[in-house]
Amino acid sequence: MRGLKVGAVLSFIISMTVLLLGGYFAVDKVAPYPEKVVVEGKIVATAESIMSGQNVYQKYGLMDHGSIWGHGSLRGMDFSATTLHLIGEYMRDYYSEEKGKQYRNLLLSEKSEIDGKVIREIKENKYNPVSKTLMLSQAEAYTLVKIKKYWKDLFRKGDREYGFFPETVKFEEERENIADFFFWTAWAASTNRPGENFTYTNNWPNDRSVGNTMSSDAFIWSVFSILAFFIVLGLVIYIIHRYKILYGEPKGVELGKELINLDLTKSQFRAAKFFLVVMLFFIMQMLMGGLLAQYTIQPRYFCIACISDFISYSWAKTWHLQLAIFWITTSWIGASIYLAPLIGSKEPKGQGTLVNILFISIVIVAFGSLFGEVLGIKGMLGDKWFWFGHQGWEYLELGRIWQILLFIGLISWFIIVYRALKDKLIGSNKDKSGIVLFYTFSTVLVVAFFGCGLFYGRETHITIVDFWRWFVVHLWVEGVFELFGVAVIALFLTTLGLVSKKSAVKVGYLTAILVFSSSIMGTAHHYFWYGGPSYWLALGSVFSSLEIIPLILLVTRAWMEYKSVNDAGIDFPYRWPLFFLIASSFWNFLGAGVFGFIINLPIINYYEHGTYLTSNHAHTALFGVYGMLSISLLLFTWRSLVKDEYWDDRIIKLSFWGLNGGLFLMFLITLLPIGIAQTLASYRDGFWFARSSEFYNGNLVQILGQIRAIPDLIMILLGALPLFIFLKKTYPKLKQIGFKEEEKIYKERDSIF
Repeated sequence: MRGLKVGAVLSFIISMTVLLLGGYFAVDKVAPYPEKVVVEGKIVATAESIMSGQNVYQKYGLMDHGSIWGHGSLRGMDFSATTLHLIGEYMRDYYSEEKGKQYRNLLLSEKSEIDGKVIREIKENKYNPVSKTLMLSQAEAYTLVKIKKYWKDLFRKGDREYGFFPETVKFEEERENIADFFFWTAWAASTNRPGENFTYTNNWPNDRSVGNTMSSDAFIWSVFSILAFFIVLGLVIYIIHRYKILYGEPKGVELGKELINLDLTKSQFRAAKFFLVVMLFFIMQMLMGGLLAQYTIQPRYFCIACISDFISYSWAKTWHLQLAIFWITTSWIGASIYLAPLIGSKEPKGQGTLVNILFISIVIVAFGSLFGEVLGIKGMLGDKWFWFGHQGWEYLELGRIWQILLFIGLISWFIIVYRALKDKLIGSNKDKSGIVLFYTFSTVLVVAFFGCGLFYGRETHITIVDFWRWFVVHLWVEGVFELFGVAVIALFLTTLGLVSKKSAVKVGYLTAILVFSSSIMGTAHHYFWYGGPSYWLALGSVFSSLEIIPLILLVTRAWMEYKSVNDAGIDFPYRWPLFFLIASSFWNFLGAGVFGFIINLPIINYYEHGTYLTSNHAHTALFGVYGMLSISLLLFTWRSLVKDEYWDDRIIKLSFWGLNGGLFLMFLITLLPIGIAQTLASYRDGFWFARSSEFYNGNLVQILGQIRAIPDLIMILLGALPLFIFLKKTYPKLKQIGFKEEEKIYKERDSIF
């Protein structure tokens, strides 16, 4: 046990040190914002106009309508790839006009001559780091004028093919600035780094017409990734069998039957309303997902016209992501509040009041941020957009004020839970197994890593923003959530008597070692093409390939949980909460593990990045893993809150198969095949084409997009809605609070845990 603890601590410290040092040295290697962009002595753009354009991109939530360097929404165009492709076209037109012909009418030899000239000119780095000036050729100056007109027209007139409303960007100056920003992103993606033979984005996006092809580093490190995966997997399997680090035999399922007969404390009773809000957020999120699916095949069209004329794609995408984070997080908060007095055998004074205050705060922050984001997208907040509206970064859309308040809410949640667990952490009644300490440590990390999203400001370099953003999106979700989930599951299973504390803690620490060692440095796979140095390819590819290993072990855990459920018989009261837990393990292996492993290899990611294969991984991982786990914890808690006679397994069974069956069909008949087709289009014709309206209007995407309505309806009507109705129906049937026998209740809880 001691070796596992030391290993977990060291793996965390070493991995974080490497990642932070990598970020420190990357600061000086980001693509520069030129103070002046000059053509024959005339300034045509400045660092100020480029940064103002970046702010316009953020302000109107355009990262939720398209993407830059592949990061952002998947339905709209990639603004950087589209701009880069247009630059190549316009420059070829410029040199063709010098010959008095249109490019398409040139002889093949003439085309080859111009193609080579354009590529050489694009690749030449004409930025002077001393004067901080970027010099443009006459052809590039001609192109910049054309680029500005293209983007100004699009954001003024709108575009139904891509779902842009008229005046998506409100003011002419803003449209001018965002065109400068898009031109700069294309320059960084196409111009070679000083002294290197690849661009600031490691030659991404794929576009042969401007000379962007996959670098040799991407190929080499893909090979090393596969080698590292098999070597480490073999080592882990050996350690597990050598030291027998697996869950032990069940102690007996009668504890589960005892648990549902316990009276409730005030805080546990008041935790129930968290789950009603969870289901409200859940249904809202799924409805927005259905609207997004419709917008994928027919942008700006819905059968109810007043909806599609009012709700933009960026609005629907923003809410779809934010509501997912809110309902999953709220579910975990509610379950933790219920578990705290159960594990700690203590209800601190005023705990119920604090729970009510936390609940009100969560509701205010959630709805305040959601409506603030809409006002920001609509351009109705002026200069206050960053603080109260839409910050502009995918998954961290909420305004900075709401982000700070949510961070304070997470700190408050930790304090509330800690008050009930304190005696199990210190003192004579300390839990000697270490499981409570492990759970508390994971809770601290949940709070701390969300705070990493506060390390950038409104005018931080876009590459540096993304360094910290992925600390939240990847490390918080794929690393810390994984650890917290293991800790909660350990408490869950030990409380039910399905595993021993000792074996649960062993599994927890081994998982921590694997998660820290792979997920922390594996975060770098998000930095492959986002303007950072090339060493992220080495770190990201090798360590992200190892992320699947702890997920493979979860398949074993899922099998043992399934065996425990079957051994308990159909009368076991926590049967369906455990089935949702097993589903989480299944999707962890398939969605997070298999689908994640496939797309993280640089040789695949170079062509796949920003396609529906990423969306396939995101849906099966985020909802499949953390969604199913959240519902499992919700049902575990609700089963303990509701009087036994009002529980109905039939509704839960329907919801289980509705959600899991719908998700399975979603990836099988829509997300995966569209993603494969899109990746092939990117490989064959360039990434700009794979994200074009021409691709989305193709027969395959249109047919599969319409079929998508089937899994969406299954998940909403047979999955989420029955669960919401069940919770609302049984909410008045909660068990009573044991005011008069609290001492007896605590003794019973202590004996159970």
